[in-house]
This record gives sequence, C-alpha cells and structure tokens, in this order.
Amino acid sequence: MSLADFTNTYYKLDSDELKEEFIESRIKQLIDESIKVDKIGIGINGSFSGFIAPTVGVVSNQSAFFSKLVLDDMDIYKNFMNYAGDYLTGEPGAINVIQHFIWNYFGANYGCLEDRMDIYGDGNEYLSVKELKGKNIGACSERSAMAQNLLTFLGVDSELMIGKLNGNTLHAYIVFKSGNGQTRILYDPMNPVVYTVDGEENYCPGVCLVSEEDYNKLKTGEVFNFNYDLAKKVFIRNGICREDERTYTCDDIEYAKSDDSLNIKK
Repeated sequence: MSLADFTNTYYKLDSDELKEEFIESRIKQLIDESIKVDKIGIGINGSFSGFIAPTVGVVSNQSAFFSKLVLDDMDIYKNFMNYAGDYLTGEPGAINVIQHFIWNYFGANYGCLEDRMDIYGDGNEYLSVKELKGKNIGACSERSAMAQNLLTFLGVDSELMIGKLNGNTLHAYIVFKSGNGQTRILYDPMNPVVYTVDGEENYCPGVCLVSEEDYNKLKTGEVFNFNYDLAKKVFIRNGICREDERTYTCDDIEYAKSDDSLNIKK
C-alpha cells in the first residue's frame, strides 16, 4: 500500500464507522507483519524498517533509565486521521501534518534530563508513550519512532535511523522513499527548519533530499551533510531560511561489525 492507495481508500469511506474499521484493520495488519524484536533504538541497532509493534521497547539513550518506552497508544492513529482532515493529499502535506501532530502530542520542547528521568523512573518497567503526552520532554527517539509508525501506517516506505547529529550527539531520525520509489528524503522530526516571513519566525519540517549514493554511504558510516533546498522549495518559498550546519551519521556499520544485532524472535 502506498500513500496514494491509503488516501484513495480512506477518503472514499462515507461514514466514521467505516473509517474506524479501516484504521483498526490497517493497524492489525501492520502489527501482524511487524518484525518480532524485543527492543530497538540507541545502542541496539542502526536502522529499523517497518511498523514498531506496541510491545517493542524503544531505547532513547544508552543509560538504563531510558530503555523501555512502548508505542502502545493505539488511539494515535484515529486521532491523527481526525487531525489531518483533508490535508493528506501528498507527501509534503503528510509530513507537515505529522510534524504538527507530534508537536501537539509531545509538546514542542525537549525539556531537561531530570524531568525525563522522573518520568522514566529506574528503567526496569515498560513506559507507555502516553506518559510523555503534553509534557514537553519527548526526545528524538520517541518523536522519530512515532513518525516512523505514522509514515508506515500511511503506506510510506520509511526507515528509523539511529546515529549521531553533528558528529557527537546521539540521534534518531527518518529516511523515507518518495512516491516514485526512487528518491529518498531525510526527515528529522526533532529538528524543524527555522525561517522568517515578514520578520515573523516560523517552523517547517526538517527535510532534505538524499541520493541513492549518499544513502548507501550513510549506511556504511559516512557523514551526510544536510542541505535546505528541499525545505525551501516545498515549505518556505519566499521566506528567509536559517541554514545552520547539520551532519548525520548512521550506526548500521557498527552493528554490521559486531554481534549486537537485533534479537529477532522466531
């Protein structure tokens, strides 16, 4: 199923009941087809494709405090579709809606380490993503994991990437294929692009084209330099963009050289 297939089917349904049935059926299908693993994320793997089941722990830090978040809020998908309205008419619209939905869910800010530790506790129990709702402490892995599931839900071929931002900060972000299946786009839900229009500051999704050659290099440990051309073309247009330097890496190469790969259940 592609994004076009999803929207063509969903928007033809003429009742809320049929739409809810479609959403429930889609979620069940994705869970049934999902890779059976215990945990994903920082310190576990460098990338993950597909739907993250509600039983899979999302690791957001190498500390034991942040090892057990689960995406178990199954109302997210219905709420997302209600929030999206008629704006899922293409990938730019979908990404824009996902960006704002995630901001509304977690809050716009990252918050501080102490606040996150208070919520996560000792890290020995699974933490529901619901516990982060509206508290302004959702970090890159929680936000990117939710973006991964929303994109997959919509039929977009998406990949959750784990690596580093600007060479030293542990980071999670997304790389997905566009509708033609031949173009990849890096999307960073944690770091929108800042721009101004008539002196007023605005934010748009942090997106950047990734060539197949650069994608392959990224997956083998090379540094990818973010550029702002796509964001300016699609979202900013006549605004003035703030072009801070960004570099991304992926940890896939580290796990290819070790035995610390995903523990896939038979």
